[in-house]
Amino acid sequence: MQTSSGSSGGPVVRVFDAVKALAFIGDLSMGQPTDHSIRTAWLAVRLAQAAELGEAAVVAVCEASLLRWSGCTANASGFAEALGDDVASRGAMLALKPDWARPMELQGDVSAVMTPLARIHCEVSGEAARMLGLGQGTQVTLRHVFESWDGTGTPDRLAGSAVPPTVFVVALAGELEIFSRTYGIERASALIGQRADSRYPDKLARLAVRLAPQWLDELAHADAASIDAVLLTQQMNDVTPVELVADIIDLKLPWMTGYSRSVAATAALCAARFAFDANVQNRLYCAGLVHGMGRAAVPNPVWDAPARLSQAAWEKARLVPYWTSRAGKQTGSLAEAAELGSYAYERLDGSGYFRGASGAALSVEARILAASAAWVALRAARPWRSRTTKRRSCCTKKPHKAVSTPMSSKH
Repeated sequence: MQTSSGSSGGPVVRVFDAVKALAFIGDLSMGQPTDHSIRTAWLAVRLAQAAELGEAAVVAVCEASLLRWSGCTANASGFAEALGDDVASRGAMLALKPDWARPMELQGDVSAVMTPLARIHCEVSGEAARMLGLGQGTQVTLRHVFESWDGTGTPDRLAGSAVPPTVFVVALAGELEIFSRTYGIERASALIGQRADSRYPDKLARLAVRLAPQWLDELAHADAASIDAVLLTQQMNDVTPVELVADIIDLKLPWMTGYSRSVAATAALCAARFAFDANVQNRLYCAGLVHGMGRAAVPNPVWDAPARLSQAAWEKARLVPYWTSRAGKQTGSLAEAAELGSYAYERLDGSGYFRGASGAALSVEARILAASAAWVALRAARPWRSRTTKRRSCCTKKPHKAVSTPMSSKH
């Protein structure tokens, strides 16, 4: 983790690590295993190379595959409204499960519901690529990622050569990864064949089906380092502000806009009041920014519930810091921040989650982060409660040896 980003003066990370964090969040949001986007990108690179599309296209499909779900937090509330469980329903959609769209069909025209959701997704993911400093090829691919060869895609119903060829590579690689994992290679090949000349060109589909067994076997035996070596483009060696990751996390719930930035700023201010050095302040700031990565795994109706959660829903909510910790294992230079961030809901008396850590097992930094997250959350209204009257925070009091907050369901 670096400590300045040039113009903004805040902490920055390597673009590759930010992209992998966004891929992790996207996979959770779409009901996929947390290595889905990474595996898709690896397959997309192989397919673009086999199709001899050129180096620029290889870079674009790699980066777009990693970021193609980066817009899915922005339309999570729309999917939740249309389908109920935004996570499970999108997982069913990607796997072509029967009747996944039934709730939409009961409301009328499925296209009328899906088109604005796709447009939001494409705009956000394309903008994310731009803010990360990635090339036009990647941005254009993401802004058209749901278009189809036959013109039935969304949001603009482009067809044939009007669609960037990189779009078809990303779509085909993603479906190969999902179908082969869900149904096996034979069924995957059949499904891809059925979608040839509709979702993507027949020639590209036949190439993928022919080489898929070899690629999937190679991918199954590849370790993380060798996969990273394939996926790391020159552009992703640059650095980017960590705040971008936080903003995409917060898009999942409209009423949480700016929450992660506020937690980060509060935690850093607390650290300064405790006279901790710049390194500690920076660690807490970054942890505050990314502590909600795991929230993407939990369906929006859980967060929007106006009453006390059921036991089943509460168990889902308790997994948020677990998934944040898991994200740290996959995100390179963000690992330390994610691991500290995963302590945001622990409590001194052991009543927190997901570890149930207590007392000396919680560092002062973990306690500061937990207090900051609770303070920021309680000062804002939530679907299940009104905002709490402002009181003096840990940041406005004289330093104490320990910082603690009471357990609060969902804050």
